[in-house]
Amino acid sequence: MPGSKAYQRAESKRQVELDKALRELVMGSQVAQEPGETAFYFMTRKGKLRRMELTPEQAKRLEDGELGVVERPDPAQIEHALVPAAAAEQMFALSKKAVRFLNRKDSPIGFMNDEELKAQQAAEAAGTAPEVSDEPEAEAAPEAPPAEAEASAETAKPEGGENPG
Repeated sequence: MPGSKAYQRAESKRQVELDKALRELVMGSQVAQEPGETAFYFMTRKGKLRRMELTPEQAKRLEDGELGVVERPDPAQIEHALVPAAAAEQMFALSKKAVRFLNRKDSPIGFMNDEELKAQQAAEAAGTAPEVSDEPEAEAAPEAPPAEAEASAETAKPEGGENPG
């Protein structure tokens, strides 16, 4: 029965096993981040913007859907990592929350356009950014998630007026 101690223990065990499976998938396929001048934005499950400083090549691979940004559930915290698209798809099948950005052709995960990125940055700066929930109601209707949850990341956009040539 939900709410009973046995149910809570079973749920806790299931979550620990899921985290272990996700962590092993990330560790086995993780792509080393190559620090560079391109800022790539994505949104955490708490609705906060995070950025990775990547090389233009890695940023392009994210844009092209070859790589994804996923959560790596470490015992004390959640870190973010780059993985090949196939590994991100496997993680998405296990836990929709674990994939923070994957540019799939049919249904991109965590994509945010320039306007949405600027609005999110301004809201965070002003302290008015809403907490985005990845709770079951978003998973129950994946075709129509809330706008905030759908707009979760930005494809590689250089900061400043950098000239890509």
